[in-house]
Amino acid sequence: MADWAQEIISRAEAQLVLPAGQLPAGKLGPFKRFLKDETVRLRKLHRGGGLGREVCRARAAVIDELLRHLLNAVLAATSLPVTREELPLALVATGGYGRGELNPQSDIDIMFLHDGSMMSRGKPTPLLSELSDGLLYPLWDLGLKIGHAVRGINDCVAVANEDVQSKTSLFEARHVAGLPGIFEQMVTTVRAKCVRGREEQYIAARLEDQDTRRKKFGNAVTMQEPNIKNGVGGLRDYQNLIWMMACKHGYRTVADLETEKIVTPAEAEQLEAAYSFLLRSRNELHYQLDRPMDVLSKAVQPKVAWQLGYTNRSPAKRIEAFLGDYYRHARNINLITRAVERRLALTPEPAWRQALTRLVGGGAEQEIDGFKIVNGEINFLSRRVFRDQPRRLMRVFLLTQRHGVTLHPDLAQLLRQQVYLVDRDFREDAHVHETFLEILNQRGNVGRILRRMHELDFLGKFLPEFGRLTCLVQHEFYHQYTVDEHTLVCIEKLDALFEEQIHEYRQYHDLFELLERPFVLYLALLLHDAGKGIETDRHEREGARVAEHVAARLKLDDAATEALHFIIRHHLAMVQIAQRRDLEDPEVIEQFAAFIQSREQLAMLTLHTVADSLGTSRDLWNGFKDASHWSLFLKAQARLAGDHTVTDTNHRDELEPQVTKLLDSTDAEPAEIAAHFDNLPPRYFHAHTPNDIAADIQLVHKFLKLQVLHANRMLTPAIGWQRQPDRGYAILSLCTWDRPGLFSRITGVLAECGLNILGAQIFTREDSIALDRFLVVDARTGQLPRKPQREDCNEKLTQALAALEDFELDLQRLPPDTLDYQAIAGERIPTKIEFDNRASSEFTVIDLEAEDHVGLLYVVSYTLAELGLDIRLAKIETGKGAATDSFYVTDGEITKIVRETRQQKIAATLRLAIDSLHAA
Repeated sequence: MADWAQEIISRAEAQLVLPAGQLPAGKLGPFKRFLKDETVRLRKLHRGGGLGREVCRARAAVIDELLRHLLNAVLAATSLPVTREELPLALVATGGYGRGELNPQSDIDIMFLHDGSMMSRGKPTPLLSELSDGLLYPLWDLGLKIGHAVRGINDCVAVANEDVQSKTSLFEARHVAGLPGIFEQMVTTVRAKCVRGREEQYIAARLEDQDTRRKKFGNAVTMQEPNIKNGVGGLRDYQNLIWMMACKHGYRTVADLETEKIVTPAEAEQLEAAYSFLLRSRNELHYQLDRPMDVLSKAVQPKVAWQLGYTNRSPAKRIEAFLGDYYRHARNINLITRAVERRLALTPEPAWRQALTRLVGGGAEQEIDGFKIVNGEINFLSRRVFRDQPRRLMRVFLLTQRHGVTLHPDLAQLLRQQVYLVDRDFREDAHVHETFLEILNQRGNVGRILRRMHELDFLGKFLPEFGRLTCLVQHEFYHQYTVDEHTLVCIEKLDALFEEQIHEYRQYHDLFELLERPFVLYLALLLHDAGKGIETDRHEREGARVAEHVAARLKLDDAATEALHFIIRHHLAMVQIAQRRDLEDPEVIEQFAAFIQSREQLAMLTLHTVADSLGTSRDLWNGFKDASHWSLFLKAQARLAGDHTVTDTNHRDELEPQVTKLLDSTDAEPAEIAAHFDNLPPRYFHAHTPNDIAADIQLVHKFLKLQVLHANRMLTPAIGWQRQPDRGYAILSLCTWDRPGLFSRITGVLAECGLNILGAQIFTREDSIALDRFLVVDARTGQLPRKPQREDCNEKLTQALAALEDFELDLQRLPPDTLDYQAIAGERIPTKIEFDNRASSEFTVIDLEAEDHVGLLYVVSYTLAELGLDIRLAKIETGKGAATDSFYVTDGEITKIVRETRQQKIAATLRLAIDSLHAA
């Protein structure tokens, strides 16, 4: 890097010295050529394998020379009597530029620092104005993104004490040109008046900012689209540690930490390698997009990976290799910086631990099994604690769990260094097995222990089947995390269900209490995606096989082994039935109960499904899905208990008086309320709250009123809208007479109006009144539809439903959309179509999974109608850019679709229609 810097200086001296009296604004050619040539050189350096920090520092050096020569030229051309040596001004780099780390498209922040003599009555003197204008205008003309400030030393003190970001920026300030003495005075003054005595305040503010930032950007290292700068384990975490330790202890670099033995040489090397890798990734991201960007979106990941040396021809494999390395580096930054924060006592003791310490009498020391517990932390008595008894590697986690303490940083460091003691003998040790299963048997307190095991590389050594999942990328569109992070989040969600921390799902606590051996459920969650570490398209089947090997090694009894195998082999079954089958069909419940075999397995699969869904992504599970899931559990539980007359009468009878009370002040008559409850199936009442039902009754009342008052408006629908900004969608409710092709007409109008359908609930009363509800967003913006769009939709729905001729949508005129799914290098979510004749004795269920698109539901429903199929029930779900829909249909005269040739024709026609939509 020193050679590069000297070469940049030499080239600048040769190219950027202007004739005396020549202002840069009038002769920008040399500066443009210099900047262009150096930019090309930096790109070649990067593409030639240049380290991230090397390229960033080289760009900062280029800007340094540009600024110095511009300032010199302006000074030489000024008519005011001042020399370079007399100039009471310093040009100072701040922010990332101050650190000497400039990515290709990063902003350049500078400060004109003066001693106060260049301001008069709050306004700059002519000299200061001439210098700042003479410097800034050429920089803007060169196309550089410049952030600037003009401050005296007292101004710096004021802003530093007002704003933690400004104080941090001044921490990183670096002299570029002008009078060095002013800069040094500023540094000394700011440290004396803004830092000394305020260290704890600054660190608290930085930690609060860090916590807020991490939550905003996913709160996990292994996001599918990581934010290189602000995500967990990102560049900002490394920088935040440097700022805090510089403030409190005066350490400025990782080398300082190594010298003071706060980190080991291996940790220092990992930290520096990780930071450089992330800088290099950000450099390539900027080169690819030609603009500042921090998010590694799925669309750009293949190109970034290729240029960074990941050249597998398969984009998916290329991304998997690149992100695997990215996650490992980001994980190192996350783990090591957190450990250093604790070793330097930068992180305050949690309030709960302070209260516990006071309760048990201060810092009394307790010694157990070669360890000591002091002030809520467990540490070793001797550094030979694990070498003397390797079994303690597992027992220390049990002690941590039992006593509610955390690992001291020194103990955590020792454990990570000696994880090599986990060998074959250790993995086959019966005592170790017992300890591990005892940890898994502690309901509500397992997730944090397993996460700590994983952070210290212990869990993957003890269970290699789980170790294979570390930083493993998941390509399914609905997953937010890598496989290992998803698994740990699932276990933490299971803990939360037991502790009743998720208020709306409190019913699962009592179910969890009934489990005789909770370790089986925790082990099932831990291994449920183990099959993803093997090349297979049926990970649940391979996962069950892997689990059998683990069970044999842990010497589980036959009952536990069979339950473990069953839960993992079928961990997707319950959610598929609950969301895609008619739960009011007794055959569905009877088949599911026979499949589930026992109430214990039903309870475990129920809990596993909820935890798995909650741990997949933030918005995968919701109240509607949970209601269906809980309903399936209750019905199957009753069937397994011998109750073959499963009924929802009690639930409906409980709802009716609540709804009646809500409608007391409306025009709805008691007879209308009774008709509503008598004419709808039980699943309607499970899917709706009392407020929803009351709103539907008012909508039916409005519709029937149209029939009575206006004979010529028999087909005019009643329409209602509800905005749900906290959920990110609007609800369109519609009431009209049921008729063939109704569903496709409605969905066609919604597509024509530029509305994307996220979900739909379709119910038809026995008196032929259709009640349809659609969850929609504006397809162009992804936001809630605005009033003009809703009014346009109302008008077009009224026209379409009143028209006697068929409705046909022009796919070429559909508006653009901004759906969640982003394809990688042309890869799309494949369309899957399956026929199920076992789920219902009356209907064939067509299961469809396809990439979502505005108009998809219209195309599917219209095509089915054109094929002569009658849709009796539809279960619609859209999320993460994919549609997973199920249609209960009959063919012709109320017959099922049993002939294979007929199924093939339907599937082929649907695929053709969907392909035409995507191509439009």
